[in-house]
Amino acid sequence: MKNDLDPNKPAIPIAYPRVLLNIMAEKGFGRTEVLAGSGLADSVFDKPDHRITPAQFLFILMNSFYLSKDPALGYEVGLRTPVTSHGFLGYGVMSCANLAEAIKLAERFVRLRTVLMSFRLSVDGDFAIVEASTNHPVGILRQFVFESLLLSLARAGSFITGNGLQSGEIHFDFPEPSYYAAIKDRLPPIFFNRAANQLRFPREFLEQALVMADPVAAQLAVEQCERELALFEKHDDLAAQVRAILSQSQGQYLHLEAVAERLFMSSRTLKRRLQQVGLGYQQLLDEARKRDAIKLIQNTNLTIEQVAQHLGYTDAANFTRAFKKWTGDTPSHYRLSTD
Repeated sequence: MKNDLDPNKPAIPIAYPRVLLNIMAEKGFGRTEVLAGSGLADSVFDKPDHRITPAQFLFILMNSFYLSKDPALGYEVGLRTPVTSHGFLGYGVMSCANLAEAIKLAERFVRLRTVLMSFRLSVDGDFAIVEASTNHPVGILRQFVFESLLLSLARAGSFITGNGLQSGEIHFDFPEPSYYAAIKDRLPPIFFNRAANQLRFPREFLEQALVMADPVAAQLAVEQCERELALFEKHDDLAAQVRAILSQSQGQYLHLEAVAERLFMSSRTLKRRLQQVGLGYQQLLDEARKRDAIKLIQNTNLTIEQVAQHLGYTDAANFTRAFKKWTGDTPSHYRLSTD
């Protein structure tokens, strides 16, 4: 088992603690109360791309258990986590051709959503099996982690296939908890004291066409997931991380301060670290604009003025000067020479 988790490195997408806070609000506990002692301001939940540290998430989770006295929070979170909370990975899963493709996509990019867990797909006789495992020790929260994960996977599968939640079953390797009886009518069939933690369903579901299958949307989501993964791979190539961010929003290039915030550092630190490898932020920004400009000129029928506007230039003449500096050619001549 890997044990290289940094509990103080932002890794948990804000969508997941937001689900927990919504549940706690319905139980009568405000955000200030649940977040007390975590170091988190309420305003961070208004930033869709923000991530919190595992330590912060576990802290507010323990606060929630203490305040609510509800041991079934794992089931509640699993039932209330929508597919869209998984970001571009969720949209990609919804857009896949069939369930097998969707599960493989989720396996590939699960690190974008959690560093604590992983899962794999297998087939045993008439059953398809998604088996979950922990990448790091999770201590007393182990049941919560498996309950919330496997139930959210079951709910997602039901949503994207149109099959009922009762059409599959969940296996847990721990004994039946006392709180299960009160909530079991809202859950798929669950079996305890099994050999592993699994979601099981009829294997024929794997080839079933998904309700919202869209190959173009699926490909776009995969490309976005690949960009996001570049930001979280364990390497020290800061320039690659900045390039990945700049590649995410063609025509809507972020300022230095916004990029620094996404990398969880100050703009001063980002500038200093780029300078250490002989780069500047403007250089990387120009590189991104050059790449996108060439793509638009070669692959679209946009006018040069439209391309300039798309890349954030208010004046086509300024864009032409920049393009000639990048390529040694004007945009119009470059388009003619590549036709």
